[in-house]
Parts: sequence; structure tokens; C-alpha cells
Amino acid sequence: MTMDDKDLDRLLRTLRDKSALPEPGTFESAVWRKIRQTVPWQERIMAGLRKLAPAVAWRAAPAALALVIGGISGAAMAAPASHDELDVFRSSSSYLITAKFGSQGTRH
Repeated sequence: MTMDDKDLDRLLRTLRDKSALPEPGTFESAVWRKIRQTVPWQERIMAGLRKLAPAVAWRAAPAALALVIGGISGAAMAAPASHDELDVFRSSSSYLITAKFGSQGTRH
């Protein structure tokens, strides 16, 4: 299918007669309609977090449980055997360096 000069002239006249810019009232109403249709960024973020929350919860629950168990067991193991403040001066004290690193039989 080929175009002759008459068809091309007719199409060019049609394009020339059309306004390149939309009517101001129509354009403005279209812009405001588009703005009203857009979702605010806060709602988009909240929608994304709602999708992400279950995945994070399934991964965070075991970590939280491990922290609680570790904290309880660590606190139980760190509790001192004696509550006597003068225990640090006794020769059989668990606070002595030799009690921590050396054997019991090498004390003098």
C-alpha cells in the first residue's frame, strides 16, 4: 500500500488543524483526576510492610526464643555460689586466679 501526495497532504492538513495542546480545562481536570487516583506514599509503605510482616515474624520468633533461653541460662550460670562479700579474701575462694586457671593441689 503506497501513499500518494494527495493522501499525504490531507493527513498533514488534518494534523496542522488539530491543536497540539489539550484544552486547558480538560487538561487540568485530567491532572487532578490522576492526582486523586494516586495512593499516598505512606499507604504504599504500609501495604509493603503488611506483606513483609509475616515473613519477618517467622524468622524473628526463633531468634527471640534463643535470646530468651540464652539470657535465662546465662543469668543462672553467672549467679555467684556465695553471697558473702568477704569471700574474695579466703584462700578457697572461687574468685582466685588459681581457682580459675590452676589446679587445686598447687596452692601454697
